[in-house]
Amino acid sequence: MILSELEDYIDDDFLVVGVGNELKNFDRAGIEIARRGREIYPDKFIDCGVTPENYLDKIINRKVKTLVIIDTVYFTERDDVRIILPEQLSLQGISTHSSSLTIVSEYLNNWGIKTLIIGIKPEPADKLIGVKVLNRLVNLIEKKGVK
Repeated sequence: MILSELEDYIDDDFLVVGVGNELKNFDRAGIEIARRGREIYPDKFIDCGVTPENYLDKIINRKVKTLVIIDTVYFTERDDVRIILPEQLSLQGISTHSSSLTIVSEYLNNWGIKTLIIGIKPEPADKLIGVKVLNRLVNLIEKKGVK
């Protein structure tokens, strides 16, 4: 799945979390997007750093239908970005946080929150891919009228 299909997977009420390690340039995409998104829509973006499991209570209390996780993911497809469902993580690629993302997704599913992952290659050919992902998410927030 590619970014143009994102709207098909997101309900009207969603939250975006960025995952990554700011000390590793190849693993910063998720947290950078979350930080920039928080400047525009503070209630729609969370920077989880390397421990998304520490934010479960905060995510659940937002009472959203969909959680969008942005992280660096290794995959072989030509595209720089992929939409990955949690059960596809092992098939699509490896995130430096794969095991915790799987656990987070399973736990949130018990609360009625579906999860999808936007995986960005560690060294994308398109150096503006992070900006494009952020713009797409902001456009969805505005289109769906979710604040």
